[in-house]
Amino acid sequence: MNILFMLASGLGAAVLFLVVACFIFSRQILLRWYHAKKASFDDPLYMQMLKLAKDAGMPVAGLYFVESHVVNSFSVGNRKNGSLVLTTGAIERLSEEELSCMMVYEIAQSRGGRRLREIAAVIAGILTTLPIVALWGAVFTGFGQEYEPAPKLIKFFVTSLFAPPAALLIQITSPESVKYEADKYAALLCGSDAAIEMLSKVRDQESWDANPSHAPLFIANPLAEDEIYNTLFCTCPSIEDRIKRLEGAGY
Repeated sequence: MNILFMLASGLGAAVLFLVVACFIFSRQILLRWYHAKKASFDDPLYMQMLKLAKDAGMPVAGLYFVESHVVNSFSVGNRKNGSLVLTTGAIERLSEEELSCMMVYEIAQSRGGRRLREIAAVIAGILTTLPIVALWGAVFTGFGQEYEPAPKLIKFFVTSLFAPPAALLIQITSPESVKYEADKYAALLCGSDAAIEMLSKVRDQESWDANPSHAPLFIANPLAEDEIYNTLFCTCPSIEDRIKRLEGAGY
C-alpha cells in the first residue's frame, strides 16, 4: 500500500508540475517546438505588423518566422505578451495585402485571448508524443526494430491510451466560432477580397507535419485530412465554409 501511495503521489506531483509549467511557459514551449526565429526590429514585416497592431488597438507583439514551404501561421501568448508566427511559405507566396490580412487575423486571435487553448495544445501535444517515445523505448530496450510488430504494438497501445484524452482536451477548448470571428475582423480591416484570396492560398497547399494537437492554433488545419487519427484533433471549419461566409457578408 505504501508503494502504491508513493507512486500515486509521484504521478500526481508530476501532473501538477506539467500543468503549472505549461501554464507559465506555453508560449515559449510552442515557439521552441517549431524552431521559430524572431524577426529583427528593423525587419519590414515587423514594422508592418506594428502598424497593423496599432490600427487594431493591440499592444506590440513579437514576430517570428518558421521554416516551412506551407502557407500558414499561428499566434501564441496573450494580449500583453503575444507572438505572431509566419511560415516562410506564407511570406514568399502571399501578396503584401494578403500577408497583412493574415497578420490581422492572428492579431485578432491574440485580442480574443487564447491561453486556455494554448495550454491545452501544449499538454495534449506532450501526450501525443508519448507513443513515439514508447516506440523508440521499445527499440532501444531490445523489442526489435521500429518496423517490427512488437514496437508497433507498444506504440499502438500507448496511442490508444493517450490519444483520446488529448483529443477530448483539444475539442472542448477550441470552438469553431473563434475562426469565424477572426476572419470577420481581418475582412473588416483589410477588405473581403484580400481575406478571401489569403484563405484561398492557404487552402491550396500541401499538408504539414505539425503535431495534431496544435492544429487548432493555426489559421488553417495543417494536417492531412484523409487520416482518421488527425480528424480526432480537427476543430477548424473548412476553408470553403469560411470563404462562403465572407462572400455572403460583403465586408
